[in-house]
Amino acid sequence: MLLYQRPDTELTLAEGLRDYYASREGLVSGRGISEEAREFFRCHDAAHVVFGCSTALLDEAVVKVWSFFGTSAGFGVWRGYRLPESKEIYEHITWRDTAATAVRAAVAVPLVLWRCLRMRKRWPWTDFERHLEAPLREIRREYGIQPLRR
Repeated sequence: MLLYQRPDTELTLAEGLRDYYASREGLVSGRGISEEAREFFRCHDAAHVVFGCSTALLDEAVVKVWSFFGTSAGFGVWRGYRLPESKEIYEHITWRDTAATAVRAAVAVPLVLWRCLRMRKRWPWTDFERHLEAPLREIRREYGIQPLRR
């Protein structure tokens, strides 16, 4: 488990993003992608950190649910998942991985939906820079975010 994933972490959002990017090569800016995709992934990556999700396939499914129901973007986030750059990522996912993840998601997704309903307010999808220096622990308390425990 990375530090930003711990529900009580003292890392700031900026530190959590650095932790997230350091955990996976190729997630940093300058991916050689469209401006629309760059903006989508900037917001998507922040959601990974705030909601305590890794880049494992189950967590990718979970962060989608958090993004749809726990952010200010709502179902508008779907546009980002339809971008060619997002579709390229899906091409690397096997049917076996998808099936195994679907079984585990059957438990995780309803729990995340429940937690989204209990949030105090929705996470700002695009306008989150004001929170960069705030500890994730405080952000999660303010918004009522309860990351899944692993």
